[in-house]
Amino acid sequence: MAKQYYQGEVFDNVSPDFLHDAEFNDCTFQNCRWSGARIAACSFLGCTFDRCAWSDVVFSFCQMSDAWLLHSAFRSIAWGGLQGRSALVQPFGKAEQCEFRYNEFSGMALKQFDFSKCTFGDCVFDDCKLAGANFRGAALGSTAFSRCDLQKADFREASAYRIDPADNQMKGARFSFPDVIALLSGFGLMIE
Repeated sequence: MAKQYYQGEVFDNVSPDFLHDAEFNDCTFQNCRWSGARIAACSFLGCTFDRCAWSDVVFSFCQMSDAWLLHSAFRSIAWGGLQGRSALVQPFGKAEQCEFRYNEFSGMALKQFDFSKCTFGDCVFDDCKLAGANFRGAALGSTAFSRCDLQKADFREASAYRIDPADNQMKGARFSFPDVIALLSGFGLMIE
């Protein structure tokens, strides 16, 4: 089957059945409710995902670049499978008022990305380039960071994060009191 090309199209409440061997440029996906979908050999370049709800979506041999995630909920997604472990391509251009629950961000380039208006629950950032990223005021609900570049990242007013300073690059990262006390939990200290 030949690769399909889509330019500037709007897909409203569509089934993910056609998401294989396709390239989407500047397309908009809105109101898409995808559960257990397998998306294979697709490119999403400059696409917008608005008011979507995804659960257990699996990407294989896919690429995403400069995607806008707006007012959407993502549950149990392994985003690192989008571009492999190169951490060179920044998959997201914007995330606004999104909820990420049980998501895994692995080996991703998210330098200076703004997550400030997002909510996280039990997510993992592993081996990600997050230098200068903005998590200010984000509710991070037991979200863990390991082997990440968090230099100059902003965690002021963020809460419930799990960051081991010995396992991450953190020079110049910004935190606010009292949540910054969570950084000491890995040292087994008793703080009263």
